[in-house]
Amino acid sequence: MPFRQVALLFVLIAGRGLAAEPLRIAFPADPSVIDARKDLGAKGDGKTDDTEALQKGIDLSCGAEGQKTKAFFLPNGTYKISKTLVVKKALGPWLYGESRDGTVIRLADASKGVTCVIRMHPLEKGKTSADWFMRNIRNLTLDAGDNPEADGIRYYATNSGILQNVRIIGNGKVGLNAGFLDQSGPNLAQDVVVEGFETGVLSQWIWGQTLSRITVKKCRKVGLVVSANVVAVEDLVVEDTPLAIHVQMPNDWGHWAGVVALVGGKFSGGDPKLPAIQNDGILYARNVKSTGFKMAITSGWPGGNVTTADVAEYTSHGIKKLFDPAKDTKSLEIRREPAGAWETDPANWVCADDFGAKAGDNKDDTEAIQKAIDAAAKTGKTTVYFRGCGGGDPNWFKVDGEIKVHGSVKHILGLGWARILGGKQGRFVITDDSAAVVKFQNIDSFGGTPVVLENRSLKKTLVVESCGVTILGTGAGDIFATDCPAKVELRKAGQKMWCRQLNPEGDSDTGLVVNSGAELWILGMKFEGTGVRVRTEKAGRTEAYGTFNYGPGVKDNDTRPMFDVLDASLAVQGLRELCFGGNCWPVKVREQQGADTRLLDSKKEGGWIGWSTYSSGAKVEK
Repeated sequence: MPFRQVALLFVLIAGRGLAAEPLRIAFPADPSVIDARKDLGAKGDGKTDDTEALQKGIDLSCGAEGQKTKAFFLPNGTYKISKTLVVKKALGPWLYGESRDGTVIRLADASKGVTCVIRMHPLEKGKTSADWFMRNIRNLTLDAGDNPEADGIRYYATNSGILQNVRIIGNGKVGLNAGFLDQSGPNLAQDVVVEGFETGVLSQWIWGQTLSRITVKKCRKVGLVVSANVVAVEDLVVEDTPLAIHVQMPNDWGHWAGVVALVGGKFSGGDPKLPAIQNDGILYARNVKSTGFKMAITSGWPGGNVTTADVAEYTSHGIKKLFDPAKDTKSLEIRREPAGAWETDPANWVCADDFGAKAGDNKDDTEAIQKAIDAAAKTGKTTVYFRGCGGGDPNWFKVDGEIKVHGSVKHILGLGWARILGGKQGRFVITDDSAAVVKFQNIDSFGGTPVVLENRSLKKTLVVESCGVTILGTGAGDIFATDCPAKVELRKAGQKMWCRQLNPEGDSDTGLVVNSGAELWILGMKFEGTGVRVRTEKAGRTEAYGTFNYGPGVKDNDTRPMFDVLDASLAVQGLRELCFGGNCWPVKVREQQGADTRLLDSKKEGGWIGWSTYSSGAKVEK
C-alpha cells in the first residue's frame, strides 16, 4: 500500500549550532493515520475554507466518535480557516505537517472575534483543571494573518505536551500564548520560531514550562514574558525586539515571582534604552550575549545589574549551599537529541497489532511484540508501531516480560499514542545488538504501572520522546528524554543522560529520579507528590535548570528531603516550591559529604521558596 509522505525538519548538530536538514518521513496508509485531504476533503489551496475539515481531523485524532486516537497528517499546502481550531478532548491531538514551511494553517484576514489560530483547550477563560494531556503539534506553520488582536496559538498542556518544529507568524498580540487560562504546564516548546507579534512568548501561571531552542523575531514589545511560573530556557534567540526577556512579579506577590533558568541566549537588535533582560523575579542566566541593548540585565535584587553586554553567569539571589561549592567542578556537557532518519520505505514498517498484540484484553503482549520486533529485524525493517488507544479501561497493551530491541529496529511508536502497562519484569531493552540509536515515541502508562525502557548497552543510544515510562540506565550508552512524564534511575557509573521537560510524580523514599554515579542534565523538571524528588549518590553529577516542585501537603514529621545528595554533586538553577492546603517540604536538601551530613530545612528557608541557584560541595571532577 502507498505511504503518505511527510517531511520533518530534523536538526543536525554542528557543535551546538543548528544546521537544518529536511528529511522525508512517512506514515503508513493505515486506519491509525488521518490524511486531511484524502480522508477529510481539505483542499489546502489557500482559497477554500478548510476549517470544518481540520476541526474534524483534530477531533478524530483525539479519539472522538468512540474511535481510537490517530495521527493527523496535513500534506503541504495552505489551509485557510475562518475561526479558531479548538482541541476539545483531554488527550491529544497528534498533528503533523508535511513540512514546517510547506504546511501552513492560515487564519483569514479580518476574522472578527477570532482570538487565535489554534486553542489547545475548550475554554477561552474561566476555571479549569490541569487534566489536559499529550498535546502534540509538529512540523507546520501557524499564520495568524492580518488580525491585530489574534494570537498565534493558545497553548495548554499539562504533564506532557510538545510544540515542535513549528513556525508562528502574524501581527497580533502573542505568538505562543501559554498563559491565557492562568493555568498550564508543564510542557515543552522546542525548535519553534515566532515572528511579528507584540509579544513572542507568554508563559504564566503556574506549573512550569520548558523552552528549548526558541527563536523570536521582530516583536513589537518583548520576546519572552514569564510571570508566576518557572521556565527553563535553552539557547533562546531574540532578534529585532526592544526587550528580550521580562521576568515579572504579578500583584507584588513575591512568592509568585517569575523564575527563569536561562542557559544560552543570543539577543540582538534591541532598544538601546532598555536592557536585554528586565528581571523583577528570580533569575539564573549563563552564557548570554547581547548587542544593541543598554546593558545585559537590570534587577533590583541582590545580584544587581549587569552593565556589560554579555553574561558568563548570573544569579539574582546568590547561591544556596550547605557546603562551600566546589570551585573545580565544571558544568556538565550539553548535547541535543540525535537526529535520526524517519523510515520512508513502506516495506519497512511493522504493526505490532498484526502480530497479536491486542489493546484492551488485559493479556500479556510480550510475546506478540517480540515477534513483531524479531520479524522486523530478520528482514531489515526499522519501524514498529502500535495503533492508537481508545475506549475505557482496560484499554492498554500489557508487557510482563522482557522485550529485546535488536537488529535494524530503530523506532517504536504509537499512532496517536499506545498505552502500555508493565509488570514486574516488563521492559523494552536496548543492548549492544540494537541499532545505533533507538527511539521510543508516544507510549504512556497513563495512571497504570509504567513499562521500563532500559539501556544496558555499552555504546548504543536510547531516545525517549513524549513517553510516560520508567527510564533505566544500566550500561554506558547515552540516554535522551524529551517531553516525558517519566521516572528515572541511572545505576551505572559514567552513563550520561540529557532530559528536556521531565515530569515524574508520586511518593518515594529513595527518589523519583535516582542518579548513582552517572551524569544527568535536566532542562525543565516538575514534581508532584511527597518524599524524595532527586537522589544523587556515588559521585554522580546532576544539574537541573528550571524546577517546579508541588507538594500536595507534606506532613510535619516527614523528614524525607526534596533533594538528597550523598557524596555527589548537585546544582539546581531556578527553583520554585509551593503547596496548596498544607505544608511544603520540611527538609529541602540533605547533603552528605564524607562523615558530615547537613540539612537545609524550612526553619531556615520557610515554606514557599524560590531559589536562583543551589550548589553542592562535592569536588567531583568532570
